Amino acid sequence: MSVKEMTRVSLLATLLFIIYSCGSMVMYVELFNFTVLLYSVTLPKKHAFLTVLLFCLLLLMVYGIQLWTLMYLLVFPSYTLLYHVFGKRLKSEYSLAVLGFILAFLCGTLIDLPFMMLSGMTWKALWIRLLLGFQVSLGNGLSTFLATLFLYPPLSKVIKKMS
Repeated sequence: MSVKEMTRVSLLATLLFIIYSCGSMVMYVELFNFTVLLYSVTLPKKHAFLTVLLFCLLLLMVYGIQLWTLMYLLVFPSYTLLYHVFGKRLKSEYSLAVLGFILAFLCGTLIDLPFMMLSGMTWKALWIRLLLGFQVSLGNGLSTFLATLFLYPPLSKVIKKMS
């Protein structure tokens, strides 16, 4: 990997961390999942994966080793590979937006999974927690869906020109 590629990956990971930090202040309007989708579909697989992995390592350094930061380390590099594989095959922004909605909707539940498993909840409490979490997940999925429809076409062109 050349110095230029390493610099690009580092800058994109830093931008992803800034988007994550700003988005965590405004619930339901988070563009983090959309940015992971954008990177995964437009960048080469190696660059997208390293960018998201570097972001996760930044997250670990800032917030420490915790269950949720470790889940980020599992979930988002996997999302990068899923978006790369399926995003290249999808022909329209609408189908890509649906994929983004599904994965963004599942994101919160996947990150929360260890907490649910270790808490010893009853089935009823588990369903209540899932339903309460779905309201946030729905907003996150919807913002990813809309961002993919409206922001993906122009931003993917910009990123492709950078490469």
